[in-house]
Parts: sequence; structure tokens; C-alpha cells
Amino acid sequence: MTRLTATLVTDGSSDRLLVPLIELLFSQHTDRAYQVNCAEGLPPLASGLRARIDAALALFPCDILFVHRDAERVSPSVRQREIEASWPDSPKTVLICVIPVRMTEAWLIANELPIRSAVGNPNGVEPLGLPAIKDIESLPDPKELLFAALKIASGQSASRKRRFNPHPYRHRVTELTEDLAPLRQIPSFRHLETQVLEHLITLRS
Repeated sequence: MTRLTATLVTDGSSDRLLVPLIELLFSQHTDRAYQVNCAEGLPPLASGLRARIDAALALFPCDILFVHRDAERVSPSVRQREIEASWPDSPKTVLICVIPVRMTEAWLIANELPIRSAVGNPNGVEPLGLPAIKDIESLPDPKELLFAALKIASGQSASRKRRFNPHPYRHRVTELTEDLAPLRQIPSFRHLETQVLEHLITLRS
């Protein structure tokens, strides 16, 4: 059985943290070996999504191209149409849209254990102030909540927390995520998983 190849086109460089989540979905839904690349060296965002997709397909040929766009201030369906309108209908590659509501960090605050583990304090008990999962997609700034939770989870003193830089630790949150059950309660992540399942079936046929 040939190896499954996938490429991720992100909104920004920090969104490469989506790669471990895509790999986790593959590990749970296919027995095939797989490789997931994050496309680099693409035209800038100002060049438009079609130019970035065309470059990704040329530089990183693959079975599945994941195209990430945060929903931000528009509905996920609008972002979906935007991505699909930029798709060149490549006969050798299938498209999967990755559309977290607001921003990628919304998916990182669904499960507290990876947050605690990311800062080396998995057994911490101090409340992290995380929202109920049902409220995650309505939050105005999930990134701010994630960074605040990482600072608390570190278990450091107040003075050390003020100097604590949470930015690099968000990548560890996804790398240490093993349980998809909390994420599956978020509609935008369920939409991603549904697409992965549908296309894995298509690629087997």
C-alpha cells in the first residue's frame, strides 16, 4: 500500500501547529503510512489564496491538500466557499478545508492536560480558567485564553509568570494532544474530521 501524502497550507507560520492534529486524525482513521508537510516558500498572503494553493501543489505534490483559513469575523461557510473558489480542481489531489472558528488556538483550549503537559507540569491542579467547550466557538480571543492558561499551568510564582513567554508552548500543546474526544465536541473540528474520513474512503476506492 502506497504512502499517503498530505500538505498543509496555513494562514500564517504559527499555524503549522495544526500538523500534529492532522497526523492524529490520520493515525486514527487509516492504516496507511502517511507523511504530512507544512508548505513553505509560498507566495505571500497578499498574492491571494489561489496563488498560494498553486504553489503548494507545485512544490509539495500530494494526495490531500489541507487549506487552512481562520473564520475570524465571517461564517465558516463563507470561508469554505472562498477556499473552494480558489481550488484549481487538481485531478491528482483532493481538497480539505481547515476552518477553526476565530483562530486555530480555539482548538487548543478544549483539553487541559496537553496545556499542563506542554509546560512540564502535567499534575498541576490550579484551575486554568478554560471555558466550557460549548462556548469555545463564540470566544472573541481564544489565543489570549490559551496563553493565560499556559502561564497558570506553569505553576511558577507571580513574578516568574509575568516574564513567562507562552508563545512557543502552543506548538507543544498540539504535539502532546492524544485525546480527540474534547475536540470532537467542537463543530468546526468535527467538520474537519468528517472531510478526512470522506476523502480517505475516496482514496481507497
